[in-house]
Formats: sequence, C-alpha cells, structure tokens
Amino acid sequence: MKKKSFVFLIIAVLITLFTAIKVSLHSAFWMDTYVGDLFSHVPNSADPFFIQVTEMGDKKGIGLIALIMIVWLLLKKRNYPGAAMLALSLALANEAYKVLKDWFVRPRPNLEHLVEVKSYSFPSGHAMVSMVLYFTVAYLLIEEIHSKTAKWLVAILASLLVLLIGASRIILQVHYPSDVLGGYAFGFIWAAIWIFLYKYFKHQYTKKRPS
Repeated sequence: MKKKSFVFLIIAVLITLFTAIKVSLHSAFWMDTYVGDLFSHVPNSADPFFIQVTEMGDKKGIGLIALIMIVWLLLKKRNYPGAAMLALSLALANEAYKVLKDWFVRPRPNLEHLVEVKSYSFPSGHAMVSMVLYFTVAYLLIEEIHSKTAKWLVAILASLLVLLIGASRIILQVHYPSDVLGGYAFGFIWAAIWIFLYKYFKHQYTKKRPS
C-alpha cells in the first residue's frame, strides 16, 4: 500500500472511531449545527437538482452504474477479479450499512424530510455505498488509463459526485452532517479493504493465467 493511501486510511479509521463513539454516547457534534446552518441557505429551487443527485447514491443509480461497469470489466477488459470485487463489495456494503444503522439506532433529524426515508440515521447509507462504488470505479478506470490528465479528471469527477450525494442528504434534511462524514469514512475503509483483496487475487489470477 502506498504511503499516501495508508495516511488516508488512518484518517478514515480515526473519523470512524470519532463519529461512532460520539453517536454511541449521544453526544452532540458541532458540525451538525454549523454545517447544517450553512446548507440551510441553499435555496428551495435547488431541491429538484439534489433529489436527482441523491438518486445516484440510491439503489437504482448505484445498480445501474455498477451494472455498466461490471459488463465493461467482463466483456471488454476481461478483468474477472475486478468485476467480482466490485459486485461483492457493493452487495456486502449494502448489507453492512443496514447492520450499522440498527446497531447505532440514531434517529433522523427532526426536520421535514424532502425524500422518503425508513431506516435510522447513522451512518448515511448513500454516503457509504456511493463512496464504495465511485471510489472503486474510479480506481478501476484509472488502472486502465495512461493519460495523467484523464486519471485526474476521473478522480475529480468521482470525488465531486460523492461529495454532492453526501451534500444532498443534508440539504434534503434526512441526515446530519456527521452521518454523512461517518458514511464516507466507513465507505472508504470498506473500499480500501476490497481493493487490497482485488490486487492480491488479481496478481494470483495473472500468474496462473496462460500467456
């Protein structure tokens, strides 16, 4: 693992511990008030845009992007370990966030929810699963790209989309900012573990594959 990646992983672990402990202790987050106030200034006219954005982190949006990527990996790139990793990491992440929500049992913000929600609040499933999907997709795409500019473009677009999905959950008043931060941290750790496994099994697969 590269030194920079290891640093990001350590930061994600620390954020995960920090948010999980505070939620468990029912302790208030300053960011929930401060960041929440900042997002409250987003005009109501922007709600339709953020409702569409939030769909990119919902089951249909996640499923569509994942399906397109898996088909590309299987049929175009013959990257079977990559396709398997993406499918398994997403399927299990979708179950993992539900377990985490039922474990922490944090109520949703006491505000008018602008989209339908049924589960608990922490961590944000949209933030967690979108981090897993778009971070992993970006990694797999960058692996196939030779242009440095294109690599940066993919990384920036993926990061922007994940940030917008997280922001949409706050703007639509269904999550606290700390839910989104926790979701990002859990998602990054989850994706990093699966990418590590992917690299290992891809190396094994490549060694056994006939030339």
